[in-house]
Amino acid sequence: MLPNGKMKALNSKDVMVEKERAVSRKVQGEETRALLIDVGARLFGLHGFHGVSMRQLAAEAGVNLSTVGYHFGGKAGLYEAILQELIAMRDEIFPPIPELEKRLSEAAGNANDLAEVVSWYMNRLVHGILGQKRESWPAFIISRELAQSTELYPKIEKEFFDPTFSSLFILVDAVLPDVDDREEIVITSHCIIGMIIKFLESHKLITKRLNWESYRGRGVEKISVIMSKRIRGFLGLPMENA
Repeated sequence: MLPNGKMKALNSKDVMVEKERAVSRKVQGEETRALLIDVGARLFGLHGFHGVSMRQLAAEAGVNLSTVGYHFGGKAGLYEAILQELIAMRDEIFPPIPELEKRLSEAAGNANDLAEVVSWYMNRLVHGILGQKRESWPAFIISRELAQSTELYPKIEKEFFDPTFSSLFILVDAVLPDVDDREEIVITSHCIIGMIIKFLESHKLITKRLNWESYRGRGVEKISVIMSKRIRGFLGLPMENA
């Protein structure tokens, strides 16, 4: 029979081993969850929610069919988690409204200063949308939700579409102070975001025509400079820096 001290030492060692195993399982679980979100986002973006099966998700991710259910409760739970990822990206893409309002206030209606605000805004927007590592899946999922809404559309409308549009509306409304037609401001705002989304949706075609490997780096910067310049003109502001 082992002395009490030796027994305690063995128990302590066993506890440490079990803790290490628990940490390892947790890390593996987080990695599997992230993998399923990445694979699911790509598949849902390409085929839509109803065009993807649980079996396809599991096969593409290289996991057992039950793994999807274990982490997300099923396909719907995975899709909701992906939409939550998209919502979390919102503040990475659209400049915060308080900062936007501060810059607009400092511009005080001066055309050149407003042009600078527009350039700052577009630079944030272009880099936020086209510079994402997630490639084009956010644009495809957004497009599909707009064309063929799922039961989760109200959530993405409230938590993604509405806040981001409010930011852009504030900018356009401030730049076009003589325009009293709200419909014109809404349409103008959608024109701006639509231009950028088309660059995301058509990235393979556009990069091929430009002989670029991707938008990242110099590509995003070039698009940002040109689009900022043209949007300033579109809004009736000086196109060249003062």
